[in-house]
Amino acid sequence: MFRDDSTQIKDLKVSLLIPTRNEEGCIGRVLKEVPRDVVDEVVVIDGHSTDRTAEEVKENLRPEDKFVVQKGKGYGAAFIEGFDIATGDVLIMMDADGSHNPADIPKLVERVRRGGEYVMASRYAPGGHSEDDTVIRWFGNRMFTLMTNMIHGTRVTDSLYLFTAVTRDGLKKLKLTSSGFEFCTEIVVKAHRAGLKFDEAPAIERARYAGKSKVNAFWHGLKILMMILKRYRD
Repeated sequence: MFRDDSTQIKDLKVSLLIPTRNEEGCIGRVLKEVPRDVVDEVVVIDGHSTDRTAEEVKENLRPEDKFVVQKGKGYGAAFIEGFDIATGDVLIMMDADGSHNPADIPKLVERVRRGGEYVMASRYAPGGHSEDDTVIRWFGNRMFTLMTNMIHGTRVTDSLYLFTAVTRDGLKKLKLTSSGFEFCTEIVVKAHRAGLKFDEAPAIERARYAGKSKVNAFWHGLKILMMILKRYRD
């Protein structure tokens, strides 16, 4: 499906983008797990945390890494700001709470090396699963993924799991504007419409390390539904 051209792109720089907001007890542990033989640069975009998130980050960053306080608000807005700060040729988006396992990062990068321009980790691809799914979350994830595939012609197994690698060249083809969690749907749909080469890697979702989820199932689910039903013109 993809070209075997790893010798050509093996030297591409990899940036890992992680948004944070009150992730004390999580982000420090996550940063310790980052595979530094694969990731060249970590960019943490903090959404005005009021706990010890900033201290945990700074204790675990290397000189080549970056920590910035977000100018705007929102999950998607953090990534959009991070894209301009990161210097990598491959950009990986990952959560700060420990649910995304950094040990899966090499799988994403390897699929980029095989030609993928937009590579998604998936809990529901063969070999993947979630240790944190409830019946409601499982049903909602499957329903939104099915709707996204049917309405927009995508062929993905886990549209809301934003543990994703995108090439810098691929990102340039997208006009991303969503500031909230609906960003997860916008980027998948626009990457498909832009003709990026998709691939998936199985992943195991862990339970978050500490604290509570920032996701409101009803409110954020409604915004994601509205994004799925949106008719894109570009």
